[in-house]
Amino acid sequence: KLIWTKPVDLDLHAFYKTKEGLFGHIFYDNQGNLYQPPCIQLDEDAGVDDTGGNNEENITIKSLAHVESVLIATNIYRKFGFLSLGDNFAKYDGKVIIETDMGDYIEVPLDSEQVGKWCVIAKIDNSDSSNSHVININRVQKSEPNLKDF
Repeated sequence: KLIWTKPVDLDLHAFYKTKEGLFGHIFYDNQGNLYQPPCIQLDEDAGVDDTGGNNEENITIKSLAHVESVLIATNIYRKFGFLSLGDNFAKYDGKVIIETDMGDYIEVPLDSEQVGKWCVIAKIDNSDSSNSHVININRVQKSEPNLKDF
């Protein structure tokens, strides 16, 4: 879950690798489907055109049966990319909350002053299906993350 109230367009992303080795990306332009592999879905694109208010985006992972790993990230979206040069998450009031079906609750405030429009929140590692776990990353970077790097 990504929530914020300031007038900015933040977006929630899930980069995934299937057990067959295919890479994919769930985000505002590919919202996925809970009932078709990889069973990951984004509910909506909030904050479009820098709309303030009670903005919320949710990514639901119905099952890990089809995925080896999922990288959860967020970014500061700018229609004109040059406007985001020098942007940082501390200017806004966003936070990401990860909840698991095992009762884990991880809250990550997006408050870094480091310049960058991407924040890699966490990785869900399901490479060993009997021992799936969430790895806290919480790293700001300037470019879109690549799952192969994590």
